[in-house]
Amino acid sequence: MKKMLLSAAAFAVVAVSAVAVAPTTSEAIPAFARQTGAACLSCHFQTFPALNSFGRAFKMGSFTDVGEEALVEDDNLSLPAVLNATVVIRGNYTNQKTTGFASNGTWNIPSETPILIAGRLGSNSGAFIEFANGGAGAGVAGAGAPVSVGNWQLLNSWDMGGFKVGVGAHNSGFGGSAIMEYSNVFGQHSGKNAGNNLSAINAAGFTAPTLGAGVWVGNEMGNLQFSLVAPSAAQGTNVGTKLGKLVRGVLTTELGGFDTLIGFGFVTGDAGKAAPAAPQAGVLYAGVNPMNLQFVDVQFQGDIGDMSLGVYADYANAKGKTSATGTANFYGGAPAGGKFDAWSIRADLKPLHNLGVGVGFASNKLNNGVAGAPAQKVTTAQVAAFYEIYQNFEINLIYNTAKTSNAGNVAGVPAVTVNTTTIEFEGLL
Repeated sequence: MKKMLLSAAAFAVVAVSAVAVAPTTSEAIPAFARQTGAACLSCHFQTFPALNSFGRAFKMGSFTDVGEEALVEDDNLSLPAVLNATVVIRGNYTNQKTTGFASNGTWNIPSETPILIAGRLGSNSGAFIEFANGGAGAGVAGAGAPVSVGNWQLLNSWDMGGFKVGVGAHNSGFGGSAIMEYSNVFGQHSGKNAGNNLSAINAAGFTAPTLGAGVWVGNEMGNLQFSLVAPSAAQGTNVGTKLGKLVRGVLTTELGGFDTLIGFGFVTGDAGKAAPAAPQAGVLYAGVNPMNLQFVDVQFQGDIGDMSLGVYADYANAKGKTSATGTANFYGGAPAGGKFDAWSIRADLKPLHNLGVGVGFASNKLNNGVAGAPAQKVTTAQVAAFYEIYQNFEINLIYNTAKTSNAGNVAGVPAVTVNTTTIEFEGLL
C-alpha cells in the first residue's frame, strides 16, 4: 500500500512538472505535540509550518496549553515535568542552471540538524529556542562547526475580558513582527511548499535577522501589535533608544466559508547610532540603519469538496530614506530617492490526505533613484509538491525559475535566468 501511495505521489509530481524544494523552516515541532498531547495537524493547515485557527490560539496563549503531560507546580511555578525538545533531520539535493553556465548539482546530507526547545515556561509564558549548527559545510562529524542560537522567542500573554494581552521579545529570522505573528503568507509559518521563496514581504528583507520587543492585543478576530525593532547586528552595540517602530494589524474572519486573514504592517524610523568622532574605548556602534517598509497580506484557507485549498498573496513597498551616513534602507536595499516594490500570489491544493501541490508567481523591482537608470526586476515562478510519510516526516520538491533583468540597475545587461530544482527530506524527532 505504501509503495502504491509513493507511486501516486511521484505521478502527481511529474504531472505538475518536475518539481523541487528549497529548504524550509519547520515549526510543527514534536515538542509542542508532546506538551499538548495533540497531533501535528491539530495546529497546522495542510502541513507544517502553516497554522490553522487552533494553532493561532495556541500561539496567542504563549505556548502554555498542556494536555495530559505532568507539570511541576508550586507557588509561582508551573513547568512541564520533562524538557520538551525536538531534533530536526534535514537533507537535500539541489540542481541549478544559470544562463550561460553548465548546470551544477549539490548534495547536502545533512543540510542542517537544529535542536529546538520550546513550550511552557510558566502559566502565562512560553519560549521557542532554536540551536543552529554549522550546516552542510560542517560535514557529518561537524568538526569546527559552531552551535549557536539561530532563532529565539519569548512570549507572555494574559486574559483580559475577551482579549489576550501580550508582551514579548525575539531575535530571529522570523520577521520583525515575531513577538506575535501567525500569518502563513510570510515569515515563520510561510515554509509550506517553500512559499517563503515567493513572499514579497520576505523579498523586502522583513525576515532578515532582526531583534525586537513589543506589546500586542488580540483574540479570535485578529490582533494588533507595536514593537521596537533593529537589525540583529545591532545587538551589543550602543543603540540606546534609537530603534525602528513597527505596527502590525491582522483581521481574522470568514469569507465564503474560507478562514480569512487580512493584514497590514509598517516600519518607520532609524535603528542604531553612528560612532562619534572620538568613540569611547570598548563601546561598539552599529551605525544608522534606515528602516522603512509598508506591506499588506491576505490568506484564504478552507475546503473544496474533499480537498483543502490555501491562497496567499502580499505586497511590499520600501522607499529609500535620506540619512547622515547614506546607508540604504534595511528593507529592500533602496538608497535615498530609490524604491523597492514587490508582490506575490500562490496557491496550495491538497487533493489527498498526504499529498499537496502548489504554484506561485512573484515579482520585485528595485529603483536606485538615479535619473535614467532602469529598475532591476526579478520575476519568479514556482511549482511545488510535498508528500507526507508521517505528520512529522515529509518529502518536499520545488522547481523555481527566477529571471533578473537590468541587474545592478544597468541598462543593456543581458537578462539572467536561474532554474533551481531541489528535493528535500525533513523529519522531526
